[in-house]
Amino acid sequence: MKKIALAGMGHESNTFNKLLTGLETFQLMDGNEFRNAPRMGGSADGIYKTLSDAQMDVVPLFFARSIPSGAVRLDAYEYIKSRILEKLSAEGPFDGICLSLHGSMAVEGVHDPEGDLLEAIRWVVGYEIPITCALDMHATVTERMVLLSNGYSVFRTAPHIDAYETGVRAAHMMQQILETGRKTVNTFLKIPILVSGEQSETRVDPAKTLFESLFALDTQPDVLCANYVMGFPWADSPFGGAGALVTGWADAHEDLLALTSDMAQKFWDQRAQFTYSTPALMPTDAVLFAKNATEYPVILSDSADNPTAGASQDTTRFLQLMIEHRLENAVYTCVADPAAYKVCAEHQIGDVISFDLGGFYSGKAYERFHVRAKLLNLATSGGTHYAVLEAMGMGQCAEDVTVFENAQKKSVVFTVSHRRCATYSPETLKELGLDPASFNTIGIKAGYLSPEYQAMSKQSILALTEGDTALELRSLPYVKTPRPMYPLDLDMVVKY
Repeated sequence: MKKIALAGMGHESNTFNKLLTGLETFQLMDGNEFRNAPRMGGSADGIYKTLSDAQMDVVPLFFARSIPSGAVRLDAYEYIKSRILEKLSAEGPFDGICLSLHGSMAVEGVHDPEGDLLEAIRWVVGYEIPITCALDMHATVTERMVLLSNGYSVFRTAPHIDAYETGVRAAHMMQQILETGRKTVNTFLKIPILVSGEQSETRVDPAKTLFESLFALDTQPDVLCANYVMGFPWADSPFGGAGALVTGWADAHEDLLALTSDMAQKFWDQRAQFTYSTPALMPTDAVLFAKNATEYPVILSDSADNPTAGASQDTTRFLQLMIEHRLENAVYTCVADPAAYKVCAEHQIGDVISFDLGGFYSGKAYERFHVRAKLLNLATSGGTHYAVLEAMGMGQCAEDVTVFENAQKKSVVFTVSHRRCATYSPETLKELGLDPASFNTIGIKAGYLSPEYQAMSKQSILALTEGDTALELRSLPYVKTPRPMYPLDLDMVVKY
């Protein structure tokens, strides 16, 4: 029976968010905890189930995942790496290793974290044992990563709904390598383009056709797995950009390289077609659109403060716009502000509270405003504590709060959390005692909508707000990213 090690390390690091990510933000899980945990459909689950069904002895080692945010602190990364290496040494020897990674981690002082982890693993197990990896679509692939792993499988959907299937492909590659004893090779070509997820949803072209074409490429002789990686546009990285990445049998290296070149050229030739698949408006225009709408609900994405892409989640200017324009029957979720939440938690349901909100993590004073609101509920969802409030007035400070009456029509309901959290599921609102479908307007800190929000939306708008995940990429202060790079630079000629 073949013995396979399984480990995971995932963090999507937004380098424009200066809040460093400590170990306390990670969900850590050892092997026994992984075995006993409910299967959530991640790539590690796909690997585990597939190899177990193939009668292999799969040994979970250690797993670390965190909500996207700023770069990871060095001590946190070193701890995660050391736990994986310790378990690898203690539980071995192994016939193969499967890893569930994100691919776009940034660590203070570490040039290439995923490559660094792979190199450390190679120091422990050597270079003969096969390693296959599952990656997020927004991985930033490096040459060191290409050389140190025997195969890669990458998400093919945005929004990401195929993590499990991606793990299955990584597991199948491991099976084929072990059953045949053949050597593999990765061929990789960088594509000098930065694309946000909001410009590359796989339900529309060009991403739809490009990513669907990969399934046919997988069936070609000598190809084990064909992939596109999009890179992560909100990381200022010397390895930035998209790429074509193919794993196949080493004795067909030239054919695989030709295939990779063809994939890269097709992607590059469609660069101008990567546009917003959802209408995009400036913030005030987005709010006015919702105010004048006749079909509900309208979902407004506060796109530049998207915590699932690593933003600070503490900007308030879009919420202020919704309140200023007196949107009726509207909800906004969610401002992460531990200090504001603490004030709310000290009151009773029904109390009218005045407090400062915003700028807690970023330290940006201009994001703070003073709000007067009625406390509707205190609740917990997914381990995060929330206050649910209805706006009754606002101003820049306590002295200039303009109070308005809410007796006739429901005003803007908003939520405040005690920590940064994902806001992409309407289920969260339900767990806070709110019915998402009952609102005319739903404002969320997100980019593209989750499938659940897409299903309930009558109309959706990307608000082109300012922040760590700004969709207008040319507005961001790239320094380390290679140039020329589309769309930062438009006059480019690339031939593969």
